Amino acid sequence: MACENTVMRVKQGRLRGIIEKTSYGDEYLAFRGIPYAKPPLGPLRFKDPEPAEPWTDVRNASEYSDIGVQKDMIRNQIRGSEDCLYLNVYKPITHQASRMSVMVWIHGGAFIEGSGDDEIYGPEYFMRKDVILVAINYRLGVLGFLNLEHKVAAGNQGLKDQVMALKWVQENISSFDGNPNNVTIFGESAGGASVHYLTISPLSQGLFHKAIIQSGAVACPWASIIKEPSKYAFLLAAKLGESSTDPETVVEFLRTMDVQKLVATERKLLTPQERYVLYTTFGPSIDATSPNPFMPQHPVEMSKAGVKVPLVVGFNANEGSFFLNSMGLYSCGSTDAIRDVNENFELAIPEQMKVYLKKEGISSSDLKRLYLGNESIGEKTMQKYADYLSDVMFIKGIHHIVNIQMKNSIHPTYLYKLSYETNEPLIRMMFNITLPGTTHGEDLQYLFCSKLAKSVGIKEYKVGSENFRVMEYLTQMWTDFAKTGNPTPRTTELIPTIWKPITKGNEYIYLNIDKTLRMESSNKEEQRHNWKKIKNKL
Repeated sequence: MACENTVMRVKQGRLRGIIEKTSYGDEYLAFRGIPYAKPPLGPLRFKDPEPAEPWTDVRNASEYSDIGVQKDMIRNQIRGSEDCLYLNVYKPITHQASRMSVMVWIHGGAFIEGSGDDEIYGPEYFMRKDVILVAINYRLGVLGFLNLEHKVAAGNQGLKDQVMALKWVQENISSFDGNPNNVTIFGESAGGASVHYLTISPLSQGLFHKAIIQSGAVACPWASIIKEPSKYAFLLAAKLGESSTDPETVVEFLRTMDVQKLVATERKLLTPQERYVLYTTFGPSIDATSPNPFMPQHPVEMSKAGVKVPLVVGFNANEGSFFLNSMGLYSCGSTDAIRDVNENFELAIPEQMKVYLKKEGISSSDLKRLYLGNESIGEKTMQKYADYLSDVMFIKGIHHIVNIQMKNSIHPTYLYKLSYETNEPLIRMMFNITLPGTTHGEDLQYLFCSKLAKSVGIKEYKVGSENFRVMEYLTQMWTDFAKTGNPTPRTTELIPTIWKPITKGNEYIYLNIDKTLRMESSNKEEQRHNWKKIKNKL
């Protein structure tokens, strides 16, 4: 394929990519580290993104850019750069469509870590499916979400970065033989919540045509900082030496601060108790004071209008076990946390959920009893506690989306549950998770070929293996949905099951993704998180 043209022209200038080959023999073009916005440095720190500037020479696009500056929880060190607003484009060399469907991946990481590079999100599996894959970086933590509730820094800069990246795709993806009129956004965890935010924000309408939300939603309690987002901004400034509560003084002070010190201090703001249910002090928030708001109202209120494009949404069977790992990155499962929560279950209830529970007349002891009966959290009851965390952190918020789509959506919504258990579970291996069941983030290893997997001895899946089949299930259905708006447009030998969209009524119908694919249903009233009904029964 030496004759394949590796130089592409985009609006800002020319790019030289590189030809790569998957272990399955598929060749593709990779264009890495493409700037979609100006570097948000100096006076641009905490500001909305600005379009990338043009260049004159052919730009080398064979290497990844720096990731956004963050505290790497695995390596326990701060790495990355403020100069991080780049994206990566991958294009199969052999493709049938003259204008390929485009899939834009938004990474997770609790809005405080992650990137669009191949440490986790290698494109090889998608390059077998005749689509263009775009994977983006965006600003994280305080750099992406500082909200002083004032126009000088009104929050959601990281979400506006995502909007800017989608505008870049609209302007430039046709140069890569991509179809700007058939763009699907998809993401997992904070990336899934980001996708949900993009479907309801006034700033992103018309920039995409379908959406896939994996293990996240705006109603998940970790997905937003609603109550006084400026509180942590002033606390951060005070810890760094500026006690003023004047927004203009504070933002100018924080702009002068060394970025590593800024991020290191940000990670120390949470109290030990807050860490049981809150993972960041800077995340999506109401930015009504912005001249150009991304989220002018409470996101749950905005979400009530529904998602106005075809939608795939779902979760993994045992999401909550992720928060019980013995490494203590999220300390729900540490010895101290278990003792504290046994003594006071309210510590395990996110602030936003407390408002809901008060309205429903459910106490923290009621909630504990619903999951644990009269038992304490311990080795024998750890799965029950994981069930609670699954419900409160993910499933309740995801069902909130589905309930809205049931009521008023004119577009199809497809619900799934991933139940497949591999003998090589990357996330459980990485974080020493001992409970069985598909944990949070485990879907990623069937969508992406990651360096992280290779580093712990997980190789590309052998053709014909169970893991290969599940990878084929997910990538085929995800790309068929991106192409047609239907994840199972026809039955095939690989996918003999038709995935039916949700319908109005009392049943959630969903696709259970396991060794085989099967449609199942569960009664809305009988959900484990229907706390009021269960309490009344008891």
